[in-house]
Amino acid sequence: MELMLFFVLLLLVPCFAIKKRATDGPEILDSRSTTCIKGVLCLFVMFHNLGLDYKGNSEVMEVICEHAGGVGVGLFFFLSAFGIIKSYQKHGNKYLSKLIFVNVLKLYVISVLINLLTYFVFFQGAFETQDLLMRIFNLDVFNDFNRMNRHGWYISTIIGMYLIFALVYYLCSKLKTDKKFIIAAIILSCIAIGFRLGAHIADKGGMYTRELPAFAIGVMYATFYKQINEFFNKYFWISFTLAVLGFWIGFFAWEIIATYSAALLIIIVSQRITYDNNITLFLGKIC
Repeated sequence: MELMLFFVLLLLVPCFAIKKRATDGPEILDSRSTTCIKGVLCLFVMFHNLGLDYKGNSEVMEVICEHAGGVGVGLFFFLSAFGIIKSYQKHGNKYLSKLIFVNVLKLYVISVLINLLTYFVFFQGAFETQDLLMRIFNLDVFNDFNRMNRHGWYISTIIGMYLIFALVYYLCSKLKTDKKFIIAAIILSCIAIGFRLGAHIADKGGMYTRELPAFAIGVMYATFYKQINEFFNKYFWISFTLAVLGFWIGFFAWEIIATYSAALLIIIVSQRITYDNNITLFLGKIC
């Protein structure tokens, strides 16, 4: 009962972050809006983690708890990809240096420190030297997906995708063709989808491997930003209806369809509204 009440309150949170889009307002899904959305998603992932320990006797709540986290993670991937591509479009190869030597390095150092703390508090003496080093330094992809902190998978995955993004876009920037960044977007999207397929074939990974293809949606949306916005603006209600149907069918049948539909819903609804709330903004910044 308590979990159901929390979920109902959770559904009300986005209502306090939504504002009608002004014709002369910020661009669709600007930095502030995407940060606010991440704040809401942070709550959904929290709901998922609470539900792993306490689901009650409701089968419906069990399904909701399971998929709320998966969809939330997929949308994090979507928004992260969208954000880095938009930043690259504004700042070019200079952004790659900042991404690697500031953003990625900061994330990596924090994750290693968390792993060290986790080891000394909970697992001291529990691992062989090689396994321990793999876990501490987030090399779980090379260690049968074993990690020190079971909640640390997102950091190691997004760091990997950021580094791949930087390499692909730097190399493609040297191509002598007007389509070089479209080529880069296709390559990066294929890598994200390929990683998911590879993990599925090898029967490894978990939530983050099945949600990683959502990264490709963010890449393609940022790359064809104007064209996609024009399409959804023109066919708003048809697109909205199909995306809602896809979300609800996918949520109880095939999670990744729900994630794709939710990503499209964010894009579609953002044609009419914007997101701005100090609480969700704060949560989005610390997530």
